[in-house]
Amino acid sequence: MSNLEYVSPEGFRLDGRRMHEPRCVHCSVGSDGGCEAADGCAVFELGNTKALAYVYGPMEARQRGQTTSDRATITCTLMTAAFATTVRPRRMGRGADRQTQERSVWIQQTFESAVLLDQYPRSQIRIFVQVLQAEGGFMVAAINAATLALADAGIPMRGLVVACSSGMLGRRPVIDLNREEERAGGAQVLLATLAGTKQILLMEVESKVPEGSFPKLHDLALTGCDIIAEEMRACLLEHAARGFSARLSHRKGR
Repeated sequence: MSNLEYVSPEGFRLDGRRMHEPRCVHCSVGSDGGCEAADGCAVFELGNTKALAYVYGPMEARQRGQTTSDRATITCTLMTAAFATTVRPRRMGRGADRQTQERSVWIQQTFESAVLLDQYPRSQIRIFVQVLQAEGGFMVAAINAATLALADAGIPMRGLVVACSSGMLGRRPVIDLNREEERAGGAQVLLATLAGTKQILLMEVESKVPEGSFPKLHDLALTGCDIIAEEMRACLLEHAARGFSARLSHRKGR
């Protein structure tokens, strides 16, 4: 299938979305995600892409060399389940491992810019993200799941970190590519921002962007961040309301 066939003349994509529409967002926080053992946990779904994040900390580091005297340190481990995609990878091995490690560093550095690390000197915050389904935009799901897990753990941040992607389908810029669209081979832009601002914490560009197209891709990804941020806020508020209601019911039952 050629790139031009991914968008109809009427502006609809293969999954029925318009060019500026992200996939549906579903998320759950805390015990709703089925991970009570961690200090914070969350599940984030973007269409059929799904990521689960755990946060442990702030806590004492296992080794003294892993801490600094004036701030906390963050570590991140990103994993992808073997069953995460229906497409069999062409090659596995050291190259795939290096790519996963590189993306783990992206997440780590993104949150080092957002978390108020100076409030937890000589401590460590550990983030684990498991990609359960990879049907396009798995890094978006991973970053957003980590944000919700950090919020669930009560770790203060300068704002919600929100990620979204955009890309070219033929000559048309679109938001939030699914797996089939990513395989078309066009340019892609991944952005992570602080919600409500235009401050960029992470920007990664894949493939050559056609001349004059980057501003459109940048703006589309920012628009997607705003849309996703609203869903994440609603998820956190709903979780907080349920927690408050449960505590109130417990007090009345005494």
